[in-house]
Amino acid sequence: MDKKRRFSRREFLVGSGAVLGSAALATKGVAQAPAAPSVAKKVKIQWMEWMTTEITEARMQEVLAAFYKTDAGKSIEIERISMPFGQFRDKVLANHLAGAMPDVQHLAPLWAVEFAELGALEPLNPYFDKAGKDWVANLSKSNMIPWKGRYYLLPVTATAHLLYYNVRRLEEAGLSGPPKTWEDVEKIGPKLTNPSKNQYCFASSMAVASPYIGPAYEIWQLIYQCNDTVMKNGKCNLNSRASVKALKFWLHQVYDLKIYAPGVLTNELKDAIEAFTSEVSAMFMQSPVFVRVAEGRNPKMRLGVAPLPEGETYGTYGAGWTNTLCAKSKNKDAAWEFMHWLSSPEGNSLLSTMAFMQPGNLKADMSALVKRDPRFQVALDVVKRGRVFSEVSGIPEAPNVFRILTEQIHEAANKKKTPEEAMEFATAEWNKVLAKYA
Repeated sequence: MDKKRRFSRREFLVGSGAVLGSAALATKGVAQAPAAPSVAKKVKIQWMEWMTTEITEARMQEVLAAFYKTDAGKSIEIERISMPFGQFRDKVLANHLAGAMPDVQHLAPLWAVEFAELGALEPLNPYFDKAGKDWVANLSKSNMIPWKGRYYLLPVTATAHLLYYNVRRLEEAGLSGPPKTWEDVEKIGPKLTNPSKNQYCFASSMAVASPYIGPAYEIWQLIYQCNDTVMKNGKCNLNSRASVKALKFWLHQVYDLKIYAPGVLTNELKDAIEAFTSEVSAMFMQSPVFVRVAEGRNPKMRLGVAPLPEGETYGTYGAGWTNTLCAKSKNKDAAWEFMHWLSSPEGNSLLSTMAFMQPGNLKADMSALVKRDPRFQVALDVVKRGRVFSEVSGIPEAPNVFRILTEQIHEAANKKKTPEEAMEFATAEWNKVLAKYA
């Protein structure tokens, strides 16, 4: 139990109908046998999540078993609603419209503002106050971007994108290691590309298709490496010098160096994953959890892990798993107890190890995972280094503005607009959306 917390784990039990053992009763002159102590009723909370589909049911059972051994866990029962990520947002929206939200909900950061504006999420500021400044200070801040002064996301993991590479492919090309800079990409990329053998350096995921994740995966981190950000002072910053430079470099890789696999503008993320795991592309940018995905699909591939190549500086796209407290939960205190444990060092160490992801709590002990797979140390070092950005958690109508940017990248790729014109148009359209929420 965290001694710094000012919130009693037992308080909510009384308010939630915990039954106390009754005292023995006596009648006039005749002592009755004591009544049997009643058993305290557990508080049941619903947790809707997609974590299980990614870490397996067996591993999730280990996580829950550890929770049930805690003081809070002895009084709380978790009812899970698990489903794949691809079905999740539609289910969340349907639940909200039907007034049937769970108590705790796993949520992608890019949906945070949308559901906060709908009134579906409970602000966490009071719960952070109860947890204490020291506890909150150890949480990864990449996904903790407030919306109108209120926090809605509690980090569970804090992923930073890394560079994955096929060791055999690099060795066959006579390379001693992955690229460390943009200049290295220009030199190495062509050596890893041989269309006659269906071999390429990268594969894209820039299709104009929901969730429009291509720009964040392929352009945003280039912007960070140009020492800038997508948003600045509450407004879109895509027309900046850095953003235009980032788009130009991506187009240079695609059309001048020709190091991307076919389907640059039609491939979705699943296609890019398939290209890498089937050894069509030699390198791929993704979060640490991808290690298990790649090795599960292609156990024979020798998988290397490195930080992303640097431009003017270092920078990488961040994401991660977060939990939210639903506004209509009837058991908010119990729900927070579970959320708090998952994001505390004990629960966070266990879940992050199961998921092969950087922890959301910086006090989590990941030494067992590093010992088992030293490659994970690269992921931890990237987080400690900083410049991990997860701006999506503070952007309203994220799917809509992502679509706008993806369409404008297509305009530039098809030479219907210059990179400057495309980014200027995207900026203007984004700011129209942002103005509605000012």
